[in-house]
Amino acid sequence: MNTQRDISKRLLRLFPVKVLKEHFNSTNVSDELYNEILNGNSKPTIDSFCYVNLEHTKQHIYIYNIGQTPTPNNLNINQFPIDIVHQTNLNGVTSITISPIVDFRVILTNPFEETTLRFHQPIQILLSNTHLIFYATILEKNMSNYFDQNRRVINAEKVNDEISIIEQVCAHLAHLNPTVCDLNRGIKQLWANDLVDSKYAKWKKDRSTTTETMDENYTLKSQYPDVYQNLVNAPLRKMIFKYLRDDEALPDHFTVDPSSGQISIPLFSKNANQNKNVVREILSNN
Repeated sequence: MNTQRDISKRLLRLFPVKVLKEHFNSTNVSDELYNEILNGNSKPTIDSFCYVNLEHTKQHIYIYNIGQTPTPNNLNINQFPIDIVHQTNLNGVTSITISPIVDFRVILTNPFEETTLRFHQPIQILLSNTHLIFYATILEKNMSNYFDQNRRVINAEKVNDEISIIEQVCAHLAHLNPTVCDLNRGIKQLWANDLVDSKYAKWKKDRSTTTETMDENYTLKSQYPDVYQNLVNAPLRKMIFKYLRDDEALPDHFTVDPSSGQISIPLFSKNANQNKNVVREILSNN
């Protein structure tokens, strides 16, 4: 259940089938595809593919301001709290990829069993002169996909998660003074420019928190411009945005919690640039 092959297979499942088929020149799908890749390639080859193609995965993104410019000397790479699996420095941006093991404690019936599933969770860490950004690959939530159909998962609990990993890295980089980046200004500018409109909005009033959920394909600004005018002057909480253009520069939709500096993209990107384009557009207008 947790052999190296099992864990490598779960890592491959984090990627779109289309990307796997193109890279490994396969026509198979589902388990046949994963098994072909595992049988025909070494673990270093598979790991190398995964860790340089994370932009194709579903991602949680955490953005921090930093108060000191990172340098090779002050990053203390040799004492990094989690093993580094890939590292580059390009145009003044340091990229560090880590792949900690995350455990899920699972309880099953038919028959009753308590077990643990282990996953690699790749996380790319980008350090520029002004920001520390974590791109954490979203893991499969449905543990039933990893067991026979006659088994029923009655509980699945993540033992360690990306938040604890991010806290460890931030503690290691405390001398850079990382602080949560407020994204309100940037996402509001994208909204004002009609690049995006909201499907779900949560914002803070003086004495309450308000939510608005739109039906079907309707969006908030187009249907309720008066509500839009009111809420853009308030701190935004969880927001689900729809991208309004047809050029595939950004994902079709994504979630932002601007006051927490967090973005969630729960779908596979249509190209290698979409996820980072969301961050770039928000920060360039922030």
